[in-house]
Amino acid sequence: MYKKGTVNSLLEELKNSIHKRGKSNKPFQEWDQELLDAIVAEGLVDEAISLIESLDVEGDWEQVSKRLAQPKVKKLRWTGILKYAAIFLGLISLGLTFIWIYDGSKAMPSIEEGNFVVLDTGSGSKLMADHENHAITLSSGETVAMHYGDTLIYNANTRIDDSVFNELHIPNGKTFTLVLSDGTAIQLNSGSNIKFPAKFPNKGNREVYVYGEAYFDVTKDSEHPFIVNSEEVSVKVLGTEFNFSSYKEQNEVSTVLVEGSVMLNHGGSFKKNVTLAPGEKGSWDRSKGIIEVKGVDTNLYVGWMKGEIVFRDTSFRELLASLERVYNVEIENTNEEIEKQNFTARFNRNVERVEDVLEALKVIVPFSYKVTKDKANKNIIIS
Repeated sequence: MYKKGTVNSLLEELKNSIHKRGKSNKPFQEWDQELLDAIVAEGLVDEAISLIESLDVEGDWEQVSKRLAQPKVKKLRWTGILKYAAIFLGLISLGLTFIWIYDGSKAMPSIEEGNFVVLDTGSGSKLMADHENHAITLSSGETVAMHYGDTLIYNANTRIDDSVFNELHIPNGKTFTLVLSDGTAIQLNSGSNIKFPAKFPNKGNREVYVYGEAYFDVTKDSEHPFIVNSEEVSVKVLGTEFNFSSYKEQNEVSTVLVEGSVMLNHGGSFKKNVTLAPGEKGSWDRSKGIIEVKGVDTNLYVGWMKGEIVFRDTSFRELLASLERVYNVEIENTNEEIEKQNFTARFNRNVERVEDVLEALKVIVPFSYKVTKDKANKNIIIS
């Protein structure tokens, strides 16, 4: 039977090796390799650690430990251990708040085949399939970048014209990691696009153009400020970590600063700007036409990288648009009454299916829905 401390240390070792994009040197001799592969494949390392740390009752740990010790563990068995997902739901318009424990042990969300990340190099488009690793090369044969599954890493020493821009398109239902030629790492959320130079120029700013949502870990370079541009807002940084969101369905373009310092500007000039400190959110309000700043819990805004779906006083229309992006589904709402409601809710795409989310919402506001499928899409009609 596994000891709690042993399992937890193994998972921490696994987590660290993943973050370093390398392989752990520590042999997992006590651990069932198939189970380990399942945890990695489903992106459940953090959830596994959190669950184990929460099992303070000896009887609870003993029950889990017995399951870990079973031979020939089937893939996805860990999702059975992660049986319960806590869902916090609040219906703001009615002033009600609920805590509901939902059984999330059903089938994991699936992504339709053919739903690929697409890289546009200017000379053609390339599909970034999850299971493939390959080089992105010039006609000369020189390697510009390497693609590893859900990550694309650009070469810092490529002999290429710095005016050549590439575009990366992330479809609904996917997330993706991009590492630029200067080492800046960008996590891209579902339904996002980014335009960037294959190689940054030796002089001037490092500029990228973003639609959607992305988390930036910017490599510090005081001589070459890093600028994130959208249609309405630009963010200027030297070296920092922040989340940027500019989906068209949202009433705001937001920047949440986790570390460092950034300047926000509307209009393209940084002569008049707003500076954020860590733990602050700067938002361009599309209806008011102003930038507003407030302190926030940054975890609520960066949790999407761990699969979290967080709604904060969100309209039902915006909520459905988010579910369409996250789960790669099409949702039509014919219920006018629910359109008037705002929700505060928290789910996890790695545990709850879109049907599970809708079932949870139905507990608060009664409605019906019907799911149909064709070869390419899952369609949902709410009534």
